[in-house]
Amino acid sequence: MTIKDSFFSDLVTSIHPYLHWIGLFLLGMICLWGLISLYKRIRTSPTKGRKLTLKEQLSRRKAQIIIKGDRSRNPDYVTMSLQNYGIRPVDLQAPCLVFKRWSSERKFRINNFGGMDDFPMWLEPGYEATYKIGLNQFYDRAPALKRACRLSAEIREVSGKKFVSPTIRIKLI
Repeated sequence: MTIKDSFFSDLVTSIHPYLHWIGLFLLGMICLWGLISLYKRIRTSPTKGRKLTLKEQLSRRKAQIIIKGDRSRNPDYVTMSLQNYGIRPVDLQAPCLVFKRWSSERKFRINNFGGMDDFPMWLEPGYEATYKIGLNQFYDRAPALKRACRLSAEIREVSGKKFVSPTIRIKLI
């Protein structure tokens, strides 16, 4: 043990004392930067990408979007369910379907279902709205979407709060 102890003590004493202070200063700056970025990340909503106001943090408006395909791979239809599980009613704007492939994404806003204008929609607490969406209409308009391998949906509240569904996999690759 004396060899290791003498090796480390010789190493520490051979470093100039100013370098110790510079190293401690840099370590302190990195820790301070980490704490500030952690604080900012806690205050930032992952769905909006901006700081939440106190009113938005305390609001109890909670909507959930669930997407399910009729088949696990290459679905023809997707069922989108909008649920309000909060204690306050939610005023929702038109949803967007997001087709994703690698780092690219393409968004389509759905204005009506079956010729009926449903949006903006007032959804009471505990209620659910379910829609069946055919994907062939999107593939016909943009043939490049057939290569998309993931699908998600997002919907905004009239006040600006954004709700995003979990991503489902349309194709394997």
